[in-house]
Amino acid sequence: MRFRNLTPAAAAFVAAVPIACGTSVTMPSGPIGAGSVSGLWRGTGIDSQGATVVTWSLTQTGAAVSGTVKTQAVDPNDGSCSSCHRNKSGTFSGSIDGTTMTLTMHFAAGADGDPTPACTTTLSGSASVPGNGVNQLTAVYTGADSCEGPFLNGNLPMTRQP
Repeated sequence: MRFRNLTPAAAAFVAAVPIACGTSVTMPSGPIGAGSVSGLWRGTGIDSQGATVVTWSLTQTGAAVSGTVKTQAVDPNDGSCSSCHRNKSGTFSGSIDGTTMTLTMHFAAGADGDPTPACTTTLSGSASVPGNGVNQLTAVYTGADSCEGPFLNGNLPMTRQP
């Protein structure tokens, strides 16, 4: 078959015919446009209550992201109540849509080893997740601690660990 001198509309039709006639198209699995966020991440978040060292251990399956989160006081020898409230272990949940990850970090009351077991904390936000090979991202978040009050204007730059 010869296709010389086809108009753009005719060329588009010829290109579409194999798809319409039973040729299957395989779509990529997982979120389109975003790289995987699976792995160990570490950074320091700063919000209205101060600074906190944050570690994520994440697993991504398709668009769903889950894992654990640990927070620690920047200065473990500080001894203040605010510093004490920064030492927590919790869960991470989220999802990726395009290049945006929405996330929730939840720290339940009564968690084993938590120095403030009566307090519950939930932080929610989002991060831009660039294409494959993503090794850095910055999350923005807000939330509240049932004992310490709101976390406002949170900024959390994270780096994937080797």
